Amino acid sequence: MKKAIIVLTAIMLLVSCQEQKTPEQLFEERASGVVVILNEFYYELKLPNGNKVYFTGIDSDGDLENFTPDEEQIKKNRQIMTGTGFFVDNKGTIMTNRHVAQPQLDKTQAKAAYIELIKSAKSLIALGLNQMQEQYADLERQKEKSYVYDPYSGDAYYDLDRMNSIDQKKAEIEEAYEELNETYEGLNGLTDPASLKISVVSQLGIAYNDTYVTSRDDFFRNNAGVVAKMSSKEDVDLALIKLKNKTTPSNAYVFDILGKDDGAESIVEQAKNLFSGKNNDKDLKINQDLYMIGYNAGLALGTTRQGIKVQMTTGKLTQLPDGQRLLYSIPTVQGSSGSPIIDAYGNFVGVNFAKLNGSDNFNFGIPAQQVVSFYNE
Repeated sequence: MKKAIIVLTAIMLLVSCQEQKTPEQLFEERASGVVVILNEFYYELKLPNGNKVYFTGIDSDGDLENFTPDEEQIKKNRQIMTGTGFFVDNKGTIMTNRHVAQPQLDKTQAKAAYIELIKSAKSLIALGLNQMQEQYADLERQKEKSYVYDPYSGDAYYDLDRMNSIDQKKAEIEEAYEELNETYEGLNGLTDPASLKISVVSQLGIAYNDTYVTSRDDFFRNNAGVVAKMSSKEDVDLALIKLKNKTTPSNAYVFDILGKDDGAESIVEQAKNLFSGKNNDKDLKINQDLYMIGYNAGLALGTTRQGIKVQMTTGKLTQLPDGQRLLYSIPTVQGSSGSPIIDAYGNFVGVNFAKLNGSDNFNFGIPAQQVVSFYNE
């Protein structure tokens, strides 16, 4: 019993010694563990007949962008986005947002846009078929009049050259009509929403702080990644990306998100975290300082003459966490999704994932305990 009290006392002393660090210290220690993620993607729509078509998104008019049945063509027009991630173990595992790892879209809206596209195509084809029928009928009428009178005998003779020309045009129309009608018939049965399957096709690449990026190959040649896991909960915007080589760079900082239960922590360390309340969402205080390390605006701000540079921004906790989200005044722009949020002690607090509409200074993070729960699923 006495020994247990001594150990407990020692642990409490260690906990009480935890001191705040300067922003410079926090940044220098952790910047190497934060990466910029490049995602090149497009969407695949599988039809009921097994064929596939592709598009890159939905435009402002609600139409499918770059719609094509040619996959090589869609690869030339694929979308590009950047986000932020950070290492959470030594096995090349990167935490980020689900919408960074696999950009999603409103599938119901996409299916509706596709169905409208097919309906419009059928209408145009039907119009073309009607025009062909009228042209064919007109040729029939011309054929009936393709004869001449002999002014001397009064007899009528067919103009064989004209007749042959008309028959050739009719044959061409019949062939075109058959092909177009086959296309029309082939569109039937392709508009059942339940039978349409949409998926995203992504290619992920990683770049590190203080490295040079001159082309897309710098992301994919040595630092390609794949999606390892995505949250199954709609309101938990998290995903894990795994480097294909399954190795975290030796000089990269690994964020301790707590609760990984991988056996790496000693009993003393676990006890320290338990008694200090480290990463306990309930211990966060209104107006306390929080820091975000990420790639605001992606490569637009991240690219410097000295290579890729991550940024650190600061703000205050503006609302107590409810178990699902943090609200803070850290300014963010596109590209900062997936950035780690830490406190003044360097403790991991959460993952940035969204902003309040109409404001750059009120943003949301996923609390640490929710992150841990996802990691351990």
